[in-house]
Amino acid sequence: MKWPVSEKYLAGFKALTLASVIALLFDQLFIPWRTEGQIQVVSLAGWLPENIMSSYPLFQAVTVAGIVGVGLWLFNFFPKVTSILSVILFVLSTSLYLQNEPFGDHRQSVFCLLMILLAAREYRLVQHYFFQVAAGIVISFYFLAGWEKVFYSGLAWINGTSLQIFVHYTGNERSVLRRLILHNVDVARVLQAGILILECGSFLLFGSRGLRRLWLVGLVGFHVGIEEIFGYRYFLHLLVVLYLFALPDWMDRKHDKIA
Repeated sequence: MKWPVSEKYLAGFKALTLASVIALLFDQLFIPWRTEGQIQVVSLAGWLPENIMSSYPLFQAVTVAGIVGVGLWLFNFFPKVTSILSVILFVLSTSLYLQNEPFGDHRQSVFCLLMILLAAREYRLVQHYFFQVAAGIVISFYFLAGWEKVFYSGLAWINGTSLQIFVHYTGNERSVLRRLILHNVDVARVLQAGILILECGSFLLFGSRGLRRLWLVGLVGFHVGIEEIFGYRYFLHLLVVLYLFALPDWMDRKHDKIA
């Protein structure tokens, strides 16, 4: 897998990543917090005093500051300063959010690491292997999710019933896929098997163009299914995947036709 070396392609990746970060920060602002129950440490903010950790006005201020900081970085205002500031504010905002939000949410992990990588680039670090590292970060999101399932549950994870229970309690009642899964356990098993293959084999995106296309089609279907059933808004990850693994092939084909 080879990536374009042009500054235009790098600028596009930076714009997509930072715009996605801004979207995530806006999204965090409008999700209700947990207001009761036992407090457990799930993020860096969990180690703060409770009155600070649970302060919604503090969270709002940090998040708005993060949006402004990332916006300034996006438009290259003092990028060395705003990149570091943006990473710090994003980590703090997300830590406060994860400590208080009502359900598990791991959309931010990939973008946090990509922000750190982009910040390093502002200081002329990782210049020669930037996209290899970025692609590894994005693929790890799927790869680790798949092998975690295998590690904890083995192939017994593909039982159909667990997916039925999950979509029953957390899925959108108007979802067509949800109804199909609930009414047919065999469909649920097939989908679980497909998910496990896609996630565990996500490293094949680094392989041949044919394998890459196959996995990209599978990941598009995977994300469409997630949005249709749960509305988790994981599509930002898909956009980054397509930018890193589909756009270079398309650019190569376009260049070959012109040549």
